[in-house]
Amino acid sequence: MKIARFVMWKLLLLVTVIIGVTTLMFTLTRLSGDAAVLMSPPEASDAVVEATRERLGLDAPLIVQYVDALVGAFTFDFGTSFVTKEAASTLALERLAPSLSIVLPALLLAALLAFAIGTYAALHQADIRGRLLMAGAFVLDGIPYFLIALVLVLIFAITLGWLPATGGGSASLVLPIVVLTIQGFATLSRLTRGQLIDALSQGPVTMAKSKGLSPRTVLFKHTVPLAVPPLISYLGILFSFLIGSLLILEPLLNYAGMGQLLVRSVNQRDFPAVQACVFIIAILITVVNIVMDTIVRVLDPRLRTKVA
Repeated sequence: MKIARFVMWKLLLLVTVIIGVTTLMFTLTRLSGDAAVLMSPPEASDAVVEATRERLGLDAPLIVQYVDALVGAFTFDFGTSFVTKEAASTLALERLAPSLSIVLPALLLAALLAFAIGTYAALHQADIRGRLLMAGAFVLDGIPYFLIALVLVLIFAITLGWLPATGGGSASLVLPIVVLTIQGFATLSRLTRGQLIDALSQGPVTMAKSKGLSPRTVLFKHTVPLAVPPLISYLGILFSFLIGSLLILEPLLNYAGMGQLLVRSVNQRDFPAVQACVFIIAILITVVNIVMDTIVRVLDPRLRTKVA
């Protein structure tokens, strides 16, 4: 029952996010410039600009436009793109799958690598190899992901010619997935090591060791369950970071995903497309974090006494 209350509370938070994101995007897009002027020819007269404004639906009072934006957010109707004349929601959803095809594999690979490396480093704290692994993760964590992308393009696309530098196709997924995997596991491996070291010093693990259980049993049955909940919670944060990274990575690699669409729509003052992209990203990040928090509540009995 407490888990159900927790989920209901998070769903209420989701509604708040919808209203907040819609309000913020409506305000920012209107403050960024007049889309009617941008969409009109440079030599257009005031009458032509006004006609364009009416065609785009920007001639209505701001309060009416705001109410329409709120209703559209809850009905998933953001109007028609100013540029492509397609439904903005459809346009954004078409770009969601290519973006997720980068983020989800990168998130999975980062989690697997981080668990393996972090576990080894935690069990070999005094070993030079464990320290070198953490030092390497620390260095990678400090390198901007877009710089890693440029270096990998230079090596594997331009110099060796093994992979395409830009464009579509399955081969074009390799570089962005590798870039996000490197950036993801660098931080997560250090967190995994810290959580495992902390778990190794807790009472249940110490008691298991005193009983003479095998190291494998102590690790997987007693240590890992204590360390996993914070790591799962961080996966939601990492997912948010990887999604945000697409705003730079996709235009950089000319990959046709939601990040590229959002950047292009902002430059073109395509309000409906911008609102649709930001809305989908915000809701996706919120839902993923709600799911992760719920899993943590189920796995960690110490948190079940709290509603939120």
